[in-house]
Amino acid sequence: MKQASSVPNLLCRKDEMFPLTLGLIRMIESGGVADLDARPSLANIESPRTWRQYSYALRQMGLVETGRGALRLTAEGSDLLADETRSRLASLLAGRTRLFTEALGLLVRKPMTVEEVNSELIDAYNLDWTSVENTRMRTTWLEVLGMIEWLGERKLGATSDGHAFFAATDIVTPQALAIHSSGEVIDLPGVPEEVAALLEQLVASQGAQEARSTYNIWVPSPKSDPNKIENMRTCIAAATAPIEKEALLRFIADRFGLKRSSVDSMLPFMRAAGLLQEVMRGVFAATPAAKAWLQSGSDIDFIRILHAKMRFVGEIIRAANTKVLRNDVYREGVEYGLNKDKVRWRIAFLVEAGLLVETSWSSVQATAVGLRLVHTLPLAAPRRLEAATEFEPASTQPVLTTPDEVARITEALKRTSADPSADGAAPGSAFERCIESAFRHMGFHAQRISGPGDTDILVQWYGHGGSLRTAVVEGKSTSSGRVAHTQVSDVAIDTHKEKRSAQYVAIIGPDFSGDTIKNMAQKRQWALITAEELARVVSSCEALGLRPADVAILFEVPNGLSRLIELIDIRQRELDTLALVISRLKIESETEEAVSARDIALMERGSQLAPNVDELLETFRLFDRLDLDIVRSVEDVHDPRYATFRIGDARPAAKRLRALAAAIERGLQQGGG
Repeated sequence: MKQASSVPNLLCRKDEMFPLTLGLIRMIESGGVADLDARPSLANIESPRTWRQYSYALRQMGLVETGRGALRLTAEGSDLLADETRSRLASLLAGRTRLFTEALGLLVRKPMTVEEVNSELIDAYNLDWTSVENTRMRTTWLEVLGMIEWLGERKLGATSDGHAFFAATDIVTPQALAIHSSGEVIDLPGVPEEVAALLEQLVASQGAQEARSTYNIWVPSPKSDPNKIENMRTCIAAATAPIEKEALLRFIADRFGLKRSSVDSMLPFMRAAGLLQEVMRGVFAATPAAKAWLQSGSDIDFIRILHAKMRFVGEIIRAANTKVLRNDVYREGVEYGLNKDKVRWRIAFLVEAGLLVETSWSSVQATAVGLRLVHTLPLAAPRRLEAATEFEPASTQPVLTTPDEVARITEALKRTSADPSADGAAPGSAFERCIESAFRHMGFHAQRISGPGDTDILVQWYGHGGSLRTAVVEGKSTSSGRVAHTQVSDVAIDTHKEKRSAQYVAIIGPDFSGDTIKNMAQKRQWALITAEELARVVSSCEALGLRPADVAILFEVPNGLSRLIELIDIRQRELDTLALVISRLKIESETEEAVSARDIALMERGSQLAPNVDELLETFRLFDRLDLDIVRSVEDVHDPRYATFRIGDARPAAKRLRALAAAIERGLQQGGG
């Protein structure tokens, strides 16, 4: 079960796969790689990928690992350099990749097509594969490593090396994946008083189930320390006594060999999971429940705490009462506000705690201990999927971002900002939900909290430098259409900001009345944003593809919103310039004339847009980066201003870009994001 389900993909031609693997690890051995966004200089590879892209495949093979932000060889990587044979790499892939040797075994038995191998694997191992690509990648590697060969009639067969390799390698049979129950009765450990108090709150407090967090989960799990629960225990143990934030995060980074910045996202999770609390500004300590867990040493107590504070934990065990496909669990997780990755982390914890077992590589089932535990947990009411569908075919248009959806969000923002009781909800609730939806639609992690002593909406994102950023957002809906300073408590907002370790504060309302609230906001670095302004930002974000790190400028005081509007204008001008260039090249194609950036600048100097040469050069550089034959170079000269171009297959390129966008949108929907 520890084998990877996906096959390493170096994103290169078949004949390049083995020499590229050796070339990359030789370069890493000579001094490591710190800049993962750099491109290695490789012989016979015209357009190499970045080190970051290559690292995904090399890590899957077990050849490299990341330590303190740099790639370095593992022991297996050094062993491959000492024995640069295809059979050595085949052994590594067989040990780390599911159904690699098993696919070879089918071809040892008799020649088969890729489709036939795929069908037998699916039937034997109860797989939910919907295409042959998983099998095709396995057979491609087996061919590259000399284990199989083409025999004609689209059939593959094992070579003599393949027969010898298979005979010397262990395989996983379908029977090995069956659950065997010993009938042993295992009593659950008693619930510590502090943990029991958390679980009781789920029953005693109205709305406690909905208040459970949907926050991201991340725990270090390097190859040398793979147990996630044990690693979390190590991290929390460091905070048994109060410890400063920086000291705690530095300890975690040093203990697990990570870059200091890589562990920033752990702190919000440890707090949301009820394991860590801020006892004074910048100083943290383990919660009473976490200390009880450390003392008991029981993984089940960790799961109890996690269930009390985070959605869809015990509910997963209920969903897996009988064997269930992982994809079905992921789909149910969507109903609790979780995407696929968040559910995957929860499943990993439950498996490590012995409450779930992986019955196949695509299915899970509750253990007897898990079923016994779930009967003791206060669970959220079951949620039914109203429209669960299979993955849509490739022809489906994007479904997550439609003009109707944007219009609905922007209209609701403006309507509910001036109607505190909108939609029959509690005062201000509808407006807060609209603000949450608006930020989520723009790609932020947004969570409506709205509890006593806490912020209305917590908004988080990763900045351009990769660090996690947080804003507390207060929604002020008022029927008068204007928010006055008397409706805002500076003490409460400062408390919310400190409680959530936020860098930014925003107050959103229909409008703001008088200079007092504006002066207060200026002094305390609060961003005042009207519902109308936020609606315009949502529309612009949709039209221009702005990232959260771009949109987050609006939180900056004093002039964040005006700077964001300026950025929006720049992005719109870039698109207008691109459209103008395509239009000009299309016109000139009728006379088969090639034109340069300087030619277009002269031709369009009297137009309303009047782009300068630098803007046009940047547009041509964009075409080059897209590499979709949108335009074709006719004459390349030393001065790029005079390089000439003709229109290429621009319309097919546009369709290709739309298809890529649709695939990304479908993937996000399938992943619950």
